[in-house]
Amino acid sequence: MADILPMETDTIEFAATTYVLPMLININFRVDADNKFRFQLSREDIPLTPRLRFNWMLDTDKKYMAGFRYVAGNYISLSTHYDSNMSWGAGVVIAYS
Repeated sequence: MADILPMETDTIEFAATTYVLPMLININFRVDADNKFRFQLSREDIPLTPRLRFNWMLDTDKKYMAGFRYVAGNYISLSTHYDSNMSWGAGVVIAYS
């Protein structure tokens, strides 16, 4: 039987604040315990057509994301996006209330 090693965990303490700019753009400032600052801009659900939405995100760690969501019905959407860390992704979004 193989030896089971305990999982390593990292903890990071940080403080953050988010402010909503005009056009519903979110601006996020973070600082961690090592005094590393991070700045992020993002916007979700930008309507391009009545059924097509656009999302984007940029930050100071040279990470970015852009994606689309097509509303197929009241509770179902088709989604695709590109993330600088994870590459391409796609999926089905099920909304409920």
